[in-house]
Amino acid sequence: MKKVQVRYFALVGERRGVQTDPYETEAATARQLLHEIEVNKKIPLTTNISKAMVNGKYVEWDEPINDGDLVTLLSPFSGG
Repeated sequence: MKKVQVRYFALVGERRGVQTDPYETEAATARQLLHEIEVNKKIPLTTNISKAMVNGKYVEWDEPINDGDLVTLLSPFSGG
């Protein structure tokens, strides 16, 4: 079991009610972590997650995660 910090960005954080959560996981990748969080209903079902960051770096969903990592989950966003 590894301990990570999960940061919810923008709309995800608003819907979740918190911006950062300590989280214990057996997930090996960012994709597995997202799936685990969704199954455990930590993210509202209406929220789309489009990207992940690990320790401040944008990553592919199959990026390994390690004990102590900061994993940021980002919903789609646009700017002007």
